[in-house]
Amino acid sequence: MTGGSTKSPSHRAPSFMAAGPVDGGSFEYRLQRTPVGVVVLDAARKIRAANPLARHLLARDESTPLFGVDILSLHPEGARAKVGWLIDCARDSADGVASLLVTTPMGSLVAKVTRLHTGPAPANIGYCMMFHAQGEIQMGENPEDGLGPLLKLPLMRGKGGVTTLIEVDQVACLTAQGHYAEAKTLSFTAFCPRSLADLERRLDPTTFVRVHRRHLVNIRHVLAAERDHGRLHLRLADPDATLIPVSRDKVDLMRRLLAV
Repeated sequence: MTGGSTKSPSHRAPSFMAAGPVDGGSFEYRLQRTPVGVVVLDAARKIRAANPLARHLLARDESTPLFGVDILSLHPEGARAKVGWLIDCARDSADGVASLLVTTPMGSLVAKVTRLHTGPAPANIGYCMMFHAQGEIQMGENPEDGLGPLLKLPLMRGKGGVTTLIEVDQVACLTAQGHYAEAKTLSFTAFCPRSLADLERRLDPTTFVRVHRRHLVNIRHVLAAERDHGRLHLRLADPDATLIPVSRDKVDLMRRLLAV
């Protein structure tokens, strides 16, 4: 649900029953073994309830507002039309069910929306959204556990939701933007559909250093160390020559790494 291409949209949900021997290789069998995020929405698409996995994927941490928030606002701009379309399909379909397979650079999500009725329509219509993260992850495990280092970074550019993959060594800095991130590269700035915490876990810690709670810096692209109002800042090699603040508890580390 974080962007990418869509495949075979349908107003009916995929069958979750295994179609053959349970050998661990069929799509249906793997689907049953993957974590399931569940979100309950009201008629205005605002979140009323969410299970722990859904909260992890959508809000990332306890400080991020979630309940009462329009679910579309928690997705990249390029993906909002797809999520809204899926909810509208469930609202308008005869059986009140719609599903969609979304493919992203990080994997695939099977999203299913079911229309709910808590009283006379339309005032008391709501929705239950379920999404399965495809992979070999067992229920109850952290979806990020066991993932290898990122070799390419997914970036979304323009309003069409096109995902561009770039080499991670082209990134100068990653800055937290809610539960996603902004990437400043050596040639442009773009939106990254991953949280800063996730990126920090999967990028080389000898190159990408968390110099501030909001900034993850590629120290290979630091041009200068500067003082501004008594605080250390790093000047980057991106087109804007961005100046990044260094937290006080990271100053000694930066001095050692950069020999300044």
